[in-house]
Amino acid sequence: MVSAPTISVVTVTWNLVAGERSAAIIEAIECVQNQSARGLQHVIWDGASDDGTVELIKSKIAEIEARDDNVPIFFHSEPDNGLYDAMNKAVKASEGEYVIFLNSDDLLADESTLAMAQHYLTEARPSYAYGRTIYINEDGSRFESRRVTTDSVLRTIPFCHNSMLFRRDIFRHYGGHDLEFKLVADYDMMLGLFLAGYKTQPIPEPISIFKRGGISADLNRVGEEVTKVWYKHYGRYINIERYSDADRLQWFKVGQLPLKVSYAIFRHNVARSSVRRAAMKTFFKTFRRRLQPWRKWDNLSG
Repeated sequence: MVSAPTISVVTVTWNLVAGERSAAIIEAIECVQNQSARGLQHVIWDGASDDGTVELIKSKIAEIEARDDNVPIFFHSEPDNGLYDAMNKAVKASEGEYVIFLNSDDLLADESTLAMAQHYLTEARPSYAYGRTIYINEDGSRFESRRVTTDSVLRTIPFCHNSMLFRRDIFRHYGGHDLEFKLVADYDMMLGLFLAGYKTQPIPEPISIFKRGGISADLNRVGEEVTKVWYKHYGRYINIERYSDADRLQWFKVGQLPLKVSYAIFRHNVARSSVRRAAMKTFFKTFRRRLQPWRKWDNLSG
């Protein structure tokens, strides 16, 4: 029998009390404790909070440790260089074979989520896996992503960061999140792993409950960073410098890559069928949209 992989849940925190998010982090901690899966660890990495967050979390940990059956928690607080730096540090402190990121405002889909994930990971042991997400908008409305694939990954991240599980050794070998990116380092890493041909595994079930809003909702800043991700990765396939920053921002705005870029990625990935499929899908999406000049797309307007 192949044993199920262990999983470390990583939660990054900073000044949650001042941000009126005390109840949210307590709920996030409890949702990990309520998981039915075995072989779990919860790593809570704080960015040197000075508003009472550290004391709040330590008090909650003491309460949990007094219980007979609990998911072990590793807690640490020190200064960092932002969200993704804290995530990288937390992964280094993790012990699980896989890691999943759970924001302090968000939750796992239900009590069996990580046990279900272990079921899909046990045999394949992929480099990373991804599942569906339940999104909650700022007005309280919610919707669930349906079919998730990597077909659109050349244009956008096709699934929520919180609904991905990474093998810890792969994450560290890759170098973790690139700290050049403040908002989309998750997309940069996912795109890099995909283009490099790392083995993946889709999970056809919801993994996380993601509450929309925050800095990632600043679409203009997100768009500017996404264009830098494309510049970083697509230069190996085509002379990307022929396109200006404004050109690439327009790609983001309309949700399309130029036909030449998609074709170049397709042509240079003969041995990677998933990359060629994504390039082909992206190519024909652009082609179809160019046959609809009366329609407008604007991903910068929300």
